[in-house]
Amino acid sequence: MLLTTSGAAIAIVPTADATPSVTGKASDRAADPSEAEVRAADFEWAVKHSKGGIPWALTQAKNTGKKTLVPDETTATSITYANPDGTLTSELTSGPARIQQDGRWVDVDARLTTAADGRVKAKAHPNGLELSGGGGSPAKSLKAADEATARDLVTLGEGKERVILQWKGGLPKPDLDGTRATYRNALPGADVIVEATRTGFEQYVKLDQRPTDAYSYTMPLKAKGLKAAARTDGSVLFTDAKTGAERAVMPAPMMWDASVDKVSGKHENRHPVNMKVVDKGNGDVDLVVTPDRAWLADPATQYPVTVDPSTANLTNVFDTYVQQGETGDLSTDVELDFGNPGTTNSDGTPRTARSFITWNTAAFKDAPVTNAGVSLWNFHSGNDDCKAYEWTIWDTTASSTASRWTKQPTWQQQYHSSTQTKGNPACTAAPDGWISADVTTLVQSWSSALDGKGHMGLRAATDDVKAWKRVNSASATSTRRS
Repeated sequence: MLLTTSGAAIAIVPTADATPSVTGKASDRAADPSEAEVRAADFEWAVKHSKGGIPWALTQAKNTGKKTLVPDETTATSITYANPDGTLTSELTSGPARIQQDGRWVDVDARLTTAADGRVKAKAHPNGLELSGGGGSPAKSLKAADEATARDLVTLGEGKERVILQWKGGLPKPDLDGTRATYRNALPGADVIVEATRTGFEQYVKLDQRPTDAYSYTMPLKAKGLKAAARTDGSVLFTDAKTGAERAVMPAPMMWDASVDKVSGKHENRHPVNMKVVDKGNGDVDLVVTPDRAWLADPATQYPVTVDPSTANLTNVFDTYVQQGETGDLSTDVELDFGNPGTTNSDGTPRTARSFITWNTAAFKDAPVTNAGVSLWNFHSGNDDCKAYEWTIWDTTASSTASRWTKQPTWQQQYHSSTQTKGNPACTAAPDGWISADVTTLVQSWSSALDGKGHMGLRAATDDVKAWKRVNSASATSTRRS
């Protein structure tokens, strides 16, 4: 079995019953069929009447000597093959890898393209992501923007459940680059940028120069079929209007400057953004975004500055990470981090991180697992000496949008470890790439538990900054990072 996110995967080989064979001497009188004969007859019937199912695929694999796809077992996050030796191999991803279009499965493709009607759409997105193609005249000032009519900027979701983020004022035609749409100078001295992710979107404003006055803007948000509610940590939670089930989250906003820490590879000069959530009723809210004026004016702040107020995912899969010193939800990020990045909080504590992935294990529930491995796309590591550093894999309780460093899932048992390491810019022999580990024992425990879900925790084996790692999450759109 192979478990992966968009950057991570698990491969699992559960055993399957091969075509039974029955041998023996015929008796002189008719006898009740044996259990083996019944199984053989049932299997033969299934092969004839279930093309696309497991019995059919096992027979095809045995007859051709080649592994055969089991179409009936394909889902958005799993794909299964029958092997000539009578086993099955299931490949699971922690995020959606494929969607159904026109009755067939196609790979998720979050790259943006302009449709005939002028709207911008992701090519093959699980939630039908659409963006504005531009229109109207951009506001000449913040005051003018505040008084302008709102227009749809991003629409996420289809049918009864949709999140629509709006922009006040006109929007220029966007420049498209892969999964990114840039609306240049949508505000004076600022670009509005929308980045498609595998399960949703990220929207942020890039300030190219230091503002001379107070900076604030309003973004209306409509939630159809959903209820939007502000949480105490500054995030916005979207729940199903009928059932109350959690469907999406918009984390508390942050902003960061252009500087990048050499060890962590991240924008560490970060600052919280004040966002007031004004309830307009019927699931509609206004997000009033006000970056801290003193931080923007600080000479130590390097421009351009990115203000990141809006991220939304609509998904049934889940992963997240927690980091010491971070008080907000990190489940919508496009990466998972683990280890010590070498930076500290204001109180001197290290900003150590740990990650959690929930896997849908229904495809191999109660099956004997002969082999399972997990793979993660590692795009940055702290090993500037280019040596390999150990990371560990645990069974944990379930993580959620409420998980924080001070409120982690229970680390129940360490099952596996690996020293595979990639992604340090100084290590040309080990560029960005997959890092893997055998997780057969852990996956077998999930299969035997009959729960249908497996909860995995990832952490560095030591606090050495050289063991720091960043890998793609389920939301990442590709195995390449800028």
